[in-house]
Amino acid sequence: MSWTSAVRSLLELGAANAAEGDREGILVANVAACVIVVTTTSFALIYALYGEPSLIPLVYANLALAVAAAMTPLFHRFGRVASGLWEFGICVVVLVWIASYVGRDSGVLLTLLGVTPVAFAILGFQNIALVTVLSAMAAITVIAASIAFPQARAGVYDDTRFLQLLHSSSIITVTLMCFATIYYAFQMAREAQGRLARLMTSIMPDEIVARLLRNERETIIDEFEHATVVLIDIVQFVALSNSLGPERTVNLLNELFSEFDCLAAATGVEKIKTVGDAYLAVAGVPARHPTPEKAAAVFGFGAIAAAREIGERHGVVLKLRAGMASGSVTAGVLGRAKYAYDIWGAPVNLAARLEAIGKPGCITTTAEIRQRLGESFLFICSGREDIKGFGPTEIWTTRMPDPDACVPGIRAHTAT
Repeated sequence: MSWTSAVRSLLELGAANAAEGDREGILVANVAACVIVVTTTSFALIYALYGEPSLIPLVYANLALAVAAAMTPLFHRFGRVASGLWEFGICVVVLVWIASYVGRDSGVLLTLLGVTPVAFAILGFQNIALVTVLSAMAAITVIAASIAFPQARAGVYDDTRFLQLLHSSSIITVTLMCFATIYYAFQMAREAQGRLARLMTSIMPDEIVARLLRNERETIIDEFEHATVVLIDIVQFVALSNSLGPERTVNLLNELFSEFDCLAAATGVEKIKTVGDAYLAVAGVPARHPTPEKAAAVFGFGAIAAAREIGERHGVVLKLRAGMASGSVTAGVLGRAKYAYDIWGAPVNLAARLEAIGKPGCITTTAEIRQRLGESFLFICSGREDIKGFGPTEIWTTRMPDPDACVPGIRAHTAT
């Protein structure tokens, strides 16, 4: 085990079973406990090296505080509040006793001035009232103890240089405590924000995530004059899922859609969503694409080929239908509790209609896309269809580079 792993394991003591809302505060409490253990043990050693009999109680007091701080993980089961109160209580008791022993000029009471930032880091803003109370108690304790213990007890070693050492050690302790706990708290917040960003980019485009992170209240609605929508669906999926059973069906879909995700990233196509066994994607959203039709077609053919290979691995015949349409679309984010990035427009509806009337292993599309793609792919005119919402529409079918993909006996090809 490396030293970094050992430190991380130490900082996570007692946090494994903590409630999600308490975990961050508990980890910060462990950081504070580590600082207390290290500093008090070091000071106990320094005082012991002085060889003054009157300083032996200080050695014991610092060791007692170190042991008490090391017990902090035992309180994590009760939540971050219990851990924070334990550390506050042991520090107040021991530091006030030390102040009563060596006097206020030792500066040990200065350590309590770090209560506010450390309490914020451990307890969080949701416990602002408790943080306020602890901060007030710390301030009152410092003032009262300074008045009550102006001088060291009779017979206690009070050399000027020793008192300066105590004063300096108190400043070092409070500085180190504040720095370590606040740094760790900010580091955890940064990691949490990174996890959130990665999670959000897995369900919507990077550009949209960046805008939401800048301003989560922004209403995101964008118009795109030209984009190409492709909808892919599994042929006879109900019969297939009935034969496979729930577990094998889910495993198959997961592998298939994961491959589609990789294809989408590789071809410059944006996944929008899955609905059952259907996969909706678009080229030209949210970033405009110079050739959205070609990108969508390459994605569609890749998906059909991937389905064939994945079906063979699962021992089934897996065929897809795809519908593809171009035009202007609207894209935006829906909802506040659960974000969803979606697209609307005639191409979305038309792609769904074309997929429904398409042939397995083919991409069914329109004359407009046929014209835009030119000679890049081989097209076959399937005549005119009266499509709901669009009226009589000239239908074209484009095929994979496989002679058996669509119509037997006619070899399809792609331009090189």
